[in-house]
Amino acid sequence: MDRHAWRDLGTRPLFFPALSLTLGALCAPATPLEPLPFLVCAVLLGALGLALARLPGAHLAVLGALWAAGAGLACWEARVDVPAGLAPGSPVVLEGEAERVERFDGASRVRLAVARAGAPDGPLEPARFRVSLSLRGAPVALLPGQRVRVETRLAPDAPPGNPGEKDFGVARRRQGVAFTGGADAGRVLVLSPAPGWRSALEETRARLAVAVHAVAPSKDAAALFLTLAAGQRAELDDAWEEAFSRAGLAHVLSVSGLHVAALALMTLALLRRGLVRAGARWRKLDARRLAAPAAVPFVWAYVLFTGNQPPAVRSAVMATVVLLGLALWRRADGLNGLAAAAVVLVAWAPSSVMDLSLRLSFLAVLGLVLLSPPLREALPLAPPDPREPRRVRRWWGQAREAVAQTLSASAAATLAGLPVVAAAFGRVSLAGLVSNIVALPLCGLLTGLAAGGAALFVVAPVLATPVLWAGAWASELLLAITRLFAAAPLAAVEVPALGGLAATLYAVGLLTWALGTGRWRLGGWLAPVALVGTVLTPKLLPEPGLRVTFLSVGQGDAVVLSSRGHHALVDGGGVPGGMDTGARFVVPYLKQAGISRLDLAVLSHPHPDHALGLASALTQVPTERLWMPAGDGDGPLSRQVVAVARDARVEEVEAGHPSLPLGEATLEVLGPPGALERELLEGVNDRSVVLRVRHGAVTVLLAGDVEEDGEAALLEQVGAVTVMKAPHHGSRTSSTQALLAKARPRHVVFCVGRRNRYGFPHPEVEARYRAMGSECWRTDLDGAVTVESDGQDVRLVSFLPREPPPEEDRVAVGEEHQHPSSDDFRGPRSPAVDRRAEADARPR
Repeated sequence: MDRHAWRDLGTRPLFFPALSLTLGALCAPATPLEPLPFLVCAVLLGALGLALARLPGAHLAVLGALWAAGAGLACWEARVDVPAGLAPGSPVVLEGEAERVERFDGASRVRLAVARAGAPDGPLEPARFRVSLSLRGAPVALLPGQRVRVETRLAPDAPPGNPGEKDFGVARRRQGVAFTGGADAGRVLVLSPAPGWRSALEETRARLAVAVHAVAPSKDAAALFLTLAAGQRAELDDAWEEAFSRAGLAHVLSVSGLHVAALALMTLALLRRGLVRAGARWRKLDARRLAAPAAVPFVWAYVLFTGNQPPAVRSAVMATVVLLGLALWRRADGLNGLAAAAVVLVAWAPSSVMDLSLRLSFLAVLGLVLLSPPLREALPLAPPDPREPRRVRRWWGQAREAVAQTLSASAAATLAGLPVVAAAFGRVSLAGLVSNIVALPLCGLLTGLAAGGAALFVVAPVLATPVLWAGAWASELLLAITRLFAAAPLAAVEVPALGGLAATLYAVGLLTWALGTGRWRLGGWLAPVALVGTVLTPKLLPEPGLRVTFLSVGQGDAVVLSSRGHHALVDGGGVPGGMDTGARFVVPYLKQAGISRLDLAVLSHPHPDHALGLASALTQVPTERLWMPAGDGDGPLSRQVVAVARDARVEEVEAGHPSLPLGEATLEVLGPPGALERELLEGVNDRSVVLRVRHGAVTVLLAGDVEEDGEAALLEQVGAVTVMKAPHHGSRTSSTQALLAKARPRHVVFCVGRRNRYGFPHPEVEARYRAMGSECWRTDLDGAVTVESDGQDVRLVSFLPREPPPEEDRVAVGEEHQHPSSDDFRGPRSPAVDRRAEADARPR
């Protein structure tokens, strides 16, 4: 490929129109405006551009029209029409069509396009919005396209409450998803049968899964093969997803550009060879021009069978453009193919501009087109000489060139997607530069076996068995390669997210180096400068002597302490059978704060809302030391936390345990009491680890979930404190007047979930703190609350803007079990965390 051919992007007629349309959809607000003004503006600008077509600058009007069209289409997709009186939190009946169904172990998630909605005892009114429903219980036998009716309680998406937390609400609002909700799967009423073709497709997928498992050497190999053959990615567990990510082979786990492109090339080659061998009359024609359009239906059949995944659709559109280009013009233009795919996808689903896998897929292709040629030129390897007379040397040169081309392509894709990968995952795989060279030929073979095996299975299952067997064993080999590269030192390196300015400088630097000549190529230094600046800037900023962050993890506790490069984590939240709070909130915060290792992790007591998220976080962030409450280390939750702590020094602590320095701060253990006094405490909450953090004149009291008896055991040790975590989330069984009289906190932090089912904090408890002059902070309303200390005074900062508590968020006493927790609506928790928690180990 000639690099100079790509310098003039203006010669690609679809590139700038596609860019304008995409930018319009991307710039449309998440809370949409009326689409009509944008669409009218698009028509007027388009007419103006056509009228002035022969004048200089007329193309700018056309590009403006496309920008307005993209914004109008995005607003059209995101618009909602919610009937008046449909109040979040109250029971509502929804009727509509299931658009997407995802099944998990013991639960499922359905995206419902609501057509009618209303109160359970009233008529249903016309509506237009989408809702994401988490269905508890056995996965419901539901397929996309079926009409259903369900009763639920709606909750709007809450904004991210913690630094580093991903904001899924923006993407959902762009799709018109206005609410989330939860219901029992058994109470979903199915009103219409699924389309016949979809039922047949699902039945074929199920039979294919049984056939693959019967011939596969392992369950994981079968799961990987079914991911490529039928799009059934859910069968592959989280440990393998992590391994593929570290090895730089995460793209293998979704039917994406790699697989569709490989299938298109193989299909084209097979059809072309078949036409050449068909007879002399075909040889008079260009077999490639006939085979190219004939390959298009095979590509789209594969995309449909694997579930219409957005990256696959993008690649199928691009492959279609390239194949039709071969049929009509005898040459293909990769950049025009990419632009055509962008136009089709933005027109079909404008919200796809926010899809992470789609953005990475586009950036990877753009990197291959623009960066791969100059990277290959930069390698000190001469291209092979086709006139080399000695066959062995000629083969060696071709093999060396193939490796160089693959290395350049892998580096180009990595560099192009680095800002997006850094923001989404906080790390970049270095192993991918080499692993792709080894794995890509096997991936191409595996794609052919997956698509061919699925096609043969539809026609004749008996004939497909050898192909399925070969594909399953190829999957086993790919798993072995992935395991090898994932375990390599420095397989993946942590990278901070690039800010807007740094990302812009990085992109300008890459493009200047790739497309520029002479002195212009010196602009390429902007890319490494942006990366180095992003890494060094946080280290140059002054840090407080002590920072304590109370994370917003729903109904539960998670506290991070940092002082001069030393860090501790106390609890991690958790929801039995619900979302993984460690992966969703704790680990993203630690990565955002640049914390890759802990000096200390503390499990205050073995209840799910403290232990599950801690266990999940410790699988990704190691700790040097682990503190557990003395006498409570034999339960399943305690054993689970100890198991994932791996090489940590595990200590069961009680009052009087030696204090631990943490940078400039000191951690003192005030509870649980010694063995004799501890035996008199019946509840697990009262045996919580209680910590006092000292930093000069500043003290922070972390009281776990102690209740009245546990607080009584602390009275002799507790003095006045600066900041206090309210015991047991502000329950009326805690925060006794005696403890408050001793502690007299200036600030109190309630770690509670929004609209939690227990009614925490109880109003009389919050009023008790306010009556003695304490300033109250709540993680449900304020998001993460950060305490910064200089040793003399403190400054508290909330992640969300502070507002007075709204009436609907205050649960009346005696009604705490009538309002669902927001955690009920966030879907099934990752299976990486053990779901077998004590049924009775929950807040009272």
